[in-house]
Amino acid sequence: MGRWLAFPLVRITLWLAAWALVGYRFGPVALVVTSPLMAAAIARPLMALAGAAWGGARAHVWLPVHGQHYVFKGVTIHVIEDADCCRWVCLADVRKVVGTTAGEGALAVAYPGRVQAMGQPPQAHLRDDALVAHLAKENAPVALRFRTWVERTIAFPARRIREGKGIRVD
Repeated sequence: MGRWLAFPLVRITLWLAAWALVGYRFGPVALVVTSPLMAAAIARPLMALAGAAWGGARAHVWLPVHGQHYVFKGVTIHVIEDADCCRWVCLADVRKVVGTTAGEGALAVAYPGRVQAMGQPPQAHLRDDALVAHLAKENAPVALRFRTWVERTIAFPARRIREGKGIRVD
């Protein structure tokens, strides 16, 4: 029985039933007298219900893009995680932040196996470790701040996940 009382709708229903029973037994005057007690009794379950609705709405909106949507200074960075827990960052989004950088062909030569066309529609993506190495060669202050952000937000958590699962990448 105690488990059912954890649900806000069950508590609200029980309080309303008790209040209706008081009104049936003692009349409308008792309803008026006990209405402040009723309001105080259902306030907390109503707040819990509102919080659960807010959390459900957030989950409905953000769960489909969980792990793929990052934002750096107002610029959306799309990230795809593969089966080896490597995160691949969209080059078009990197160029929005950093500006012009090396082309896809040059990056593919410099970082073999770390540049791939992914997503729908297919776009060039750079693996997280290769992005950090590439941004380390840039001199612009924005590129240095972006590299620090990529290391902390994208690359380091992915590396920790791989270490925890025992996955080694080349």
